[in-house]
Amino acid sequence: MNVDHSHTQQNTEYTPADSPCNLFHLRRAARAVSRQYGAAMKSTDAQAPQFSVLFILSRAGALSITELASKMGMDRTSMSRNLLPMQAHGLISLGAEGAARAREVTITEAGRVALEHLMPLWRQAQSEFVEHLGEADTALLIELLGRVATIGSKKV
Repeated sequence: MNVDHSHTQQNTEYTPADSPCNLFHLRRAARAVSRQYGAAMKSTDAQAPQFSVLFILSRAGALSITELASKMGMDRTSMSRNLLPMQAHGLISLGAEGAARAREVTITEAGRVALEHLMPLWRQAQSEFVEHLGEADTALLIELLGRVATIGSKKV
């Protein structure tokens, strides 16, 4: 009688890309999109997350670091760390820390100028993304990612 032991042997060609690991596939896709947007903005000193911060602040006005972090889907500590280079380049202003630790973040005039320069580059990256995926699939992806972004936010 022949017994199949192939399931016990390691397949050295198997990678996480071959599995249904949600985290692997989301991170791989995020890296690819980050590279695409980064390439579009390579003529500037700005990075894609900095564009998002500037864009949010240009629309919302002054926000606390905690509020900005929430809009970006980040924790406050990571947000604070990411804001320091932007402050050093004069793109944002960080208010003094109050009793409630609610430092306000505002976009500066230099930040507005940088955002104006970045907008056409961002629009080009957006257009290329939609061209690659199609309008319907892009809309579906955004809807699904919005739902994915709520994982962990519901209390059990």
